[in-house]
Amino acid sequence: MTTPATAAPGALTAVTTVHRADIRAITSVTVGGRTHELGQQRDFRRHPALSAFLPDAGRPSFAWVRLRDGEELAVHSHPTSSMILVCRGTVRLLGDGERPLTEGDVVCVPPGRLHGFRTGPGEEFHGLSVQFEGSGLYEDEGAPRVSFDPAAAGAADGAALAQGGPLADLERLNDELAGRHTRNSLFTLLRSGRLRDDPQARARFVAALYVWSSHFQRMLYARQAVCVDPLLERDYEEHLGEEYGHDRMLRDAHGVTAEVDDPVLEAACTWFVAQMFQLDEAQKVVLVHMVVETSGRLFGEAAAGIHAPNAADDFFTLHAAADDDHSRIGRHRLAALPPSEFPRLRATCRRAWSQMDLIHERIAAWIREGR
Repeated sequence: MTTPATAAPGALTAVTTVHRADIRAITSVTVGGRTHELGQQRDFRRHPALSAFLPDAGRPSFAWVRLRDGEELAVHSHPTSSMILVCRGTVRLLGDGERPLTEGDVVCVPPGRLHGFRTGPGEEFHGLSVQFEGSGLYEDEGAPRVSFDPAAAGAADGAALAQGGPLADLERLNDELAGRHTRNSLFTLLRSGRLRDDPQARARFVAALYVWSSHFQRMLYARQAVCVDPLLERDYEEHLGEEYGHDRMLRDAHGVTAEVDDPVLEAACTWFVAQMFQLDEAQKVVLVHMVVETSGRLFGEAAAGIHAPNAADDFFTLHAAADDDHSRIGRHRLAALPPSEFPRLRATCRRAWSQMDLIHERIAAWIREGR
């Protein structure tokens, strides 16, 4: 009779399925003080079940990668061999041995060899990146195993200056308004420690937050329903899949039962849903991803410490991590717009931050009214 091997602590003991969307994505890394876009990269070891399943002996590493609609992963090199499998779509291999790639192609990159990838307008590339030793190339986001080619980086900077001036201005405005956002009354309450120490205040906070979380879900449903751009529709569908059910997660984990009777909060939340039927796709990218998701990341970071470490923290810790990825969705579309489009995008940015501030102020007011 064969005796089953004893599983290592934390190892999987049953057949387990992991959805691609459940592997946390990163979209950029900073190397030598310069930020480099990755498209989308999902290292398998960022998911606890996959990390437990992959062996440490030999230390293979796997990651899903994606580029679409003109996105580029600039020419770079790694200290270890890398294999890239084209699973879907088309992409151009850059660097050594430049050539077009199609579904089913396999690229083998020896250590130190220059390579990169670029999609054309309307192109989409999904691939699997495999390494056979050491940690994953971007497994440690703070210390990625990559060196970018200075010549390629300089050319990319020149292109950005030539094409992305208005977008850079919009990014600076968004950063400025985001910084101001963190000084509103709700962030002040989060920093004060009251929501951590006062159970009644914390219960009112979660009940009011649930109002906004429910409307956020409706906003994503509405956007999906009216989107006619096939590439953005796929981005939006993936985003919706990653956000789906977070309102129920908040409600169930924290036992939300109280009704929040605040017409101003309700109206401010409903405004975001209504905009999905009124704005064009570029404006929606600004509203949903530049503003709402940036607000969500900042809020998640500030709120993550108000509960004792347990499963109930999932909503807050999840948003602290995931919303940074979500805030980059659609940026390549904005970069392709002519300068004449940006005054209205700046106006959309200002209005959306004003509404987010109003939502936070009303949540803070609801908490204070419980004294």
